[in-house]
Amino acid sequence: MVKRSNHKLKRACVYCGSTENLTIDHVVPISCWKQYRIKRRVLDNKSNRVIACQKCNQEKGKMDPKVWFEKNPHYRERFLREAKYLSDTVKKIAGLI
Repeated sequence: MVKRSNHKLKRACVYCGSTENLTIDHVVPISCWKQYRIKRRVLDNKSNRVIACQKCNQEKGKMDPKVWFEKNPHYRERFLREAKYLSDTVKKIAGLI
């Protein structure tokens, strides 16, 4: 997500590593809170947000994060390394723990 290097912040997409057209992505889409039987506020906070390029964010859209990683297994390792502040709930839904 955010790396410190030479006292400057470097931001890159947690999925593909792009530094272009960065956006904020909800790992678990907020609109799916009922599907996962959790309170909306659990998903609408910074423990469910990551930096993603516009391309990855649009491709992922409202997709279940497990499905996203199944379709893009090459993004999973980078994501696990870069997305450090996810809640356990988000990690479980995304199939990361």
